[in-house]
Amino acid sequence: MSNEAPEDLIYAAFFFTDIVGLSNPIISTETQKMKIEKLNSMIYDCKTFALTKKNELFILPTGDGMLLAFKDGLEQPVSLAVELHQKLRRYNEQAYDTEKIFIRIGCNVGHIFIVKDMFGNVNLWGPGAVLARRVMDLGESNHILIPSSMVNDLFELSNDYEKMIFPIQNFTIKHGEDLLVYSIHGSEFGNSEPPKKTNQITKTQSNHSSTCQKIIFNIKIKDSEKNNLAFERIYDFVNNSTEPIYDIQIEIMSHTKLDIGDLNIRAFDENKQELEISKITSTDFSKQLTIKLARPVFKGSQGRIIRVTYEKNEPSNFFEHRFLMDTDSFELNLITPKNVSNIHPKFFLIDKNNKKTCLEETQKTSKGMSYVTSWQKNDKIFFDDIIRVEY
Repeated sequence: MSNEAPEDLIYAAFFFTDIVGLSNPIISTETQKMKIEKLNSMIYDCKTFALTKKNELFILPTGDGMLLAFKDGLEQPVSLAVELHQKLRRYNEQAYDTEKIFIRIGCNVGHIFIVKDMFGNVNLWGPGAVLARRVMDLGESNHILIPSSMVNDLFELSNDYEKMIFPIQNFTIKHGEDLLVYSIHGSEFGNSEPPKKTNQITKTQSNHSSTCQKIIFNIKIKDSEKNNLAFERIYDFVNNSTEPIYDIQIEIMSHTKLDIGDLNIRAFDENKQELEISKITSTDFSKQLTIKLARPVFKGSQGRIIRVTYEKNEPSNFFEHRFLMDTDSFELNLITPKNVSNIHPKFFLIDKNNKKTCLEETQKTSKGMSYVTSWQKNDKIFFDDIIRVEY
């Protein structure tokens, strides 16, 4: 909205949007024009847009959408995205199918240059705006997508954002850059389904330079009818390399399709400091996570612990886990309610040659309203081995 081009580089929060499928040849030019004008009008009518000072907002029309750069705050792109989606939802409920408008939105924060084009008009260019566009390009109809760097800043502002921002997975974008992308969605905005561009998933590599002295699995059956399980994993690991370890990889497997946002995954270190999940490699039945350590682990370091908690529903009465690092010993505790009498758990180890060995339970104890069935294996478990619990 300002036509004065600042001389210096500026820092801003970006909102990038375009209309999905507008170039479809079956849509008339008149309908395309109507959709562009309607989208522009809705954006201008949004409260977030109207309350932003003219000298704090830069606009770059892109034909089938626009880029907005907010200089005065981090939250405006998200607020505008939510407000615009609510307006579009009400409009689409009344519109004919050919007149409905579906958009995708990418948000980001970063630096841009305010430059003039050959006609003296203000233009926007810089890494902040470029990444907002690339994030948007990953999306499909109704997606509101943001990179992890912006998510961390929003979470620091308000806990409310944790209820509407959910991780999807890592994507490889232009120039081979690896990016963890989050989705914003709720009952009236966004798209809870992940983008279908799975060819852009970055594969997570396991870290063979780290070895666990011990891994403990605590699995609690919270609801036996719905098969709702609460998991706690405790990794006590060491570094066998001269190079420091800055992160570790874990995998969550399932026999039903997993939505990463429904797992409520959290990770903590030995000081109870919550840790960042820096990368997610996602398929329907497996989530591989990279957990960034608060402090690097050097060779010979002792007492380094990672504790991971999550929840999930399983349609069948069994659980499997694949090891992404060697471990010297392993313990599994299955916690079952006493009022359910038909649970008879068995524990199996499946090695990389697919040899299946049944292990006897170590002990079964009573604890409050639950039974705790335990298994221990005190000799080596290797990378790619699988454990399976049937109950």
